[in-house]
Amino acid sequence: MTAIAVDNLVKEFGEKRAVDGVSFTTGESEFLVLVGPSGCGKTTTLRMLAGLEPVSSGTIRFGGRAVTEVRPRDRSIAMVFQDYAVFPHLTVFENIAYGLRSRRIPRAEVRKKVPEAARTFRIDHLLDRKPRQLSGGERQRVALSRSLVRDADLYLYDEPLSNLDAQLRHTAREDILSLHRRKERPTVYVTHDQSEAMALGDRIAVMDAGRIQQIGTGEELYERPVNRFVAYFIGTPGINLFTMELKTAGDDVVASGCGLELRLPDSVARKVRPYAGRRIELGVRPEHLHVPRMAPFDVNEGNTIHGLVTVIEPSATGSTVYLSTTQDEPLDFTATFKVRMPASYLDKEVPLGIDLEKVHLFDAETGESLLHGPHGPHGKE
Repeated sequence: MTAIAVDNLVKEFGEKRAVDGVSFTTGESEFLVLVGPSGCGKTTTLRMLAGLEPVSSGTIRFGGRAVTEVRPRDRSIAMVFQDYAVFPHLTVFENIAYGLRSRRIPRAEVRKKVPEAARTFRIDHLLDRKPRQLSGGERQRVALSRSLVRDADLYLYDEPLSNLDAQLRHTAREDILSLHRRKERPTVYVTHDQSEAMALGDRIAVMDAGRIQQIGTGEELYERPVNRFVAYFIGTPGINLFTMELKTAGDDVVASGCGLELRLPDSVARKVRPYAGRRIELGVRPEHLHVPRMAPFDVNEGNTIHGLVTVIEPSATGSTVYLSTTQDEPLDFTATFKVRMPASYLDKEVPLGIDLEKVHLFDAETGESLLHGPHGPHGKE
């Protein structure tokens, strides 16, 4: 059964259209993440779901019930805000109990539910403290505990981890997933952090300029992006893009430009042959560039790029290497390796093999994928 159905949702602020025809559905216990850059409309969409922002046009349904004009208090939602929204003059116990008491839940039930929720998020020893005596992570758990005691039909999160440091964010993710599993209710979560989206979401909706660009699992968005924006936004570091031209040479299809002549493998060439003669952008993810002797494919002149190493950035799992092409007008690109690249390679030219089976091709003008169309099973919803 569909838990949330949003149809052609629009929000206008004067002449500015912040949300432009957003549509999506969720399952009964699905965790959907709205992700995108600042100003893309994701928080405004969430606030319309909560009833905190009036809808300019479009409809919102919860479990088949139209709620577009329903007041927030009558929508049966629980929401966690970016700034936690805890009351500074109340104790932790009183903050968690606030929603229960406002709905006149019996005192005995409040005394039972609040400690249970606090215990779930490891703050049961803090019930008598005020928020000023708590760390940012502890205040976040107060907000999560307040959501846990509420038997809501829908759970909403507005960038709840953005004020936490990296280690606390990891712990808080586990807390949020724990809450989701206990409640088994639909959840919509807003973030600008694509790694956070990949870690949490059953599905992810990538937004830009007020519109949903693509909805899918993290794997679908990574492997089959429908346009250049999704390909660049999903993945760390971002995908490398090279402006080239598609050419045919007998039975071969070649991507030519940026000092490269790349013969595309048959699996790719079959799909893009009709676009021969067109300017394209070839996308290569940093992890699909390989040192020749370690590449899982044969490296030759038709799949090699040469780059001057400018920066080597060690990481816990290997290294990220920043390079520039060796042509007259050099282009910067990035490669990631599962081994440490020695500092002796700085300022040296190195060859790297491109895994052409995993490249992405986009129309240079529209940004649409030539391999994965926007209206297929993994495209826009």
